[in-house]
Amino acid sequence: MAGTKLTPRQRMINMMYLVLTALLALNVSKEIINAFVTVNDSLEVTNKNTSGKLDKAYRDFDFAMKNDPTKTKPFYDKAKIARKESDSLFNYIEGLKEHLVRKVDKIDQGEVTPALIDVEDKENYDVPTFEMCGDANDGVGALATELKTKIDVFKTNVVKGLDPADQKRFKERFDELLTTSDPDPKSRIAVKDNKKTWEMANFYHNPVVACVALMTKMQADVKNAESEIVNYLFQAIDAASYKFDALQARVIAPTSYVLLGQTYKADVFLAAYSSTADPMIQVGAVDTVTKSIKGDAIKVPVEGGLGKYESKPGSEGIKKWGGLITVKNPETNEEESYPFEAEYVAARPSTVISADKMNVLYIGVDNPMSISVPGVPNEKVFPSIAGGGGVLKRDPKRGAGKFVVTVKTQGKANINVSAELDGKKTSMGSMEYRVKRVPDPVAKCAGKKGGPINKATLAAQPGIVSIMENFDFELYFRVRSFKMTIVRKGRDPIELSSKGNRFTNQMRSIVKGSPIGTKVYIEYIRASGPDGTVRALSPLNFVLN
Repeated sequence: MAGTKLTPRQRMINMMYLVLTALLALNVSKEIINAFVTVNDSLEVTNKNTSGKLDKAYRDFDFAMKNDPTKTKPFYDKAKIARKESDSLFNYIEGLKEHLVRKVDKIDQGEVTPALIDVEDKENYDVPTFEMCGDANDGVGALATELKTKIDVFKTNVVKGLDPADQKRFKERFDELLTTSDPDPKSRIAVKDNKKTWEMANFYHNPVVACVALMTKMQADVKNAESEIVNYLFQAIDAASYKFDALQARVIAPTSYVLLGQTYKADVFLAAYSSTADPMIQVGAVDTVTKSIKGDAIKVPVEGGLGKYESKPGSEGIKKWGGLITVKNPETNEEESYPFEAEYVAARPSTVISADKMNVLYIGVDNPMSISVPGVPNEKVFPSIAGGGGVLKRDPKRGAGKFVVTVKTQGKANINVSAELDGKKTSMGSMEYRVKRVPDPVAKCAGKKGGPINKATLAAQPGIVSIMENFDFELYFRVRSFKMTIVRKGRDPIELSSKGNRFTNQMRSIVKGSPIGTKVYIEYIRASGPDGTVRALSPLNFVLN
């Protein structure tokens, strides 16, 4: 069985949706929100084109029914089931999209539903979250669960009547195309915002414009599934009788996106073939006039009718390849050749490294990191650190892909990442970080840094504290000593010292007995931190009132 090959436009749209979804998580500008409108519009055009191709396929079925109803009817009946199930799910999703848009913009009954580009509150995520995921914000029992159920029913019903082997192949294919599985509980998707269900992963806290674009993509996947079933059933009419005049060459690859250093693999075969006569498959430039390979050809080994082609790219970019499949016509015993073309994308190795708190590494604290390589399991990703006296360890308590970095010396440090690809460790890149000591804390008393203060309030304070302002880590400095100077009008200043952060009884007594207008200076404040440093903090200047 061959899956429907995505066009470059479809691949581009899918890639744009993934990129926009990733950017959306970063809370970027309205330009990204508006970009979802563009993606949605492109998907709508794709859906119309797919529907047009399906209409032609059904016309071909009608023609085949007139020519040979006995042979065609079993396949035609199954195609009608696919069409019915597809239309039902497609229309249901269309209704969900309209429902969300009307809810967001508060469209009254009888008013026309606006196009996505005209929706006023495109950024609204409260309505989609509540409508799709329910009051409990888990999606269970809400509209998203109903959608998930209908998708599962569609995947089951659309393959009914097929042979068991075909049912299994199509079901596996459609489970990939229209997945309804919950995220891996250890994955970043499941952990972030507690998105442990399919419903939450797709609709929780997503703006309506993204939800609508996602459902339009689902509609595209539904139409692609219908197209695959219908095209397969139509080809099966002739394949069942082993007539080779209607055969088409097919290429199936587990992925069309590989990293440099990985091996691209693909199966090349005819949709219907004789189990007693393997085809000859050659890769090279094809002369379309003579249907032969120009220049040198690469002969592909064949197993059970499937050509096993492998190629290891040496540079990045789109790699196009093709060739000929040659078979003997069982009626004429003459060789006939069928050209084929395919392509895949080779990309440079990439890695994702992020400091969970900020873009620097701090001395004396545990710096949490998230490190992953797209497309590679976490257990096959091996990070290391160089510089800053750094140590990098996995943090299993926070989940897969989570690490803790500790550093000792200021300067720079590099996080290097390698991954196991095809049984070998391959460098996936690195990222440089600045290593800094933690900033100084700020001294406060009664929650203030200075200024007018009621003398009873000041006298009632146990002492002074050090606060880390605008710092994301839970970090504490301990005040070790300070000096208090009390200046009263017409009298000599009084200087008192404290070993620690607490006011002495003498300090409180003098403050209580001082008149209004007395100035109190708290200076020479020393505080020690978990990094082993002792910091001199800014003084506090108060005036009693």
